[in-house]
Amino acid sequence: MIVAVAALRTELLFVQGCPRVRTGTGPGARERLARALDRIRPRAAVVLGFCGATRACLVPGTLILATSLRRGEEELSVPEEIVAAAREGLPGAQAGTMVTVDGMADAAEKARLSLDAVAVDMESFHLAVALRERGIPFLVVRCVLDPLWEDLSQRSNVLLAPRALRCARRLARAMRTLAPLLAEVISREA
Repeated sequence: MIVAVAALRTELLFVQGCPRVRTGTGPGARERLARALDRIRPRAAVVLGFCGATRACLVPGTLILATSLRRGEEELSVPEEIVAAAREGLPGAQAGTMVTVDGMADAAEKARLSLDAVAVDMESFHLAVALRERGIPFLVVRCVLDPLWEDLSQRSNVLLAPRALRCARRLARAMRTLAPLLAEVISREA
């Protein structure tokens, strides 16, 4: 069984056909996911969610595949064979390093992070640590909610709702595509 993991209910809104775990944001997401994993015991996980773009070419709705996850000086790599399978399944997705930060990144912070990462979020690194500690293969797929020069803290949630729903639909389609690919990669390695 492959589990879909996300911080927010909205990010999982359209995901069907698999267990879903909502963790919340920040470092506490790691512990909340760990408790759920002990209950569910999945074979693999796909971490889904929204992210902020760190590059001007990444517009809202762009899918991001994390090749590695960084928080401060710490970095975790996503297994190359899993990323390769995901890239085949989602040929339009951008791949690269994702940075996890403690709070919403404003435009200046996203621009500063652009030297080392394609996107920024608030929990992927923490979730990856929980998955890695349990030996659960995983993939991280994010959908750009806020472009580089947009500061979400200055935007109304009402104005962002349609964009968030479009991103949630894209994430659900990605999950439908990626779940069988991930299952195939895992079965080849077993």
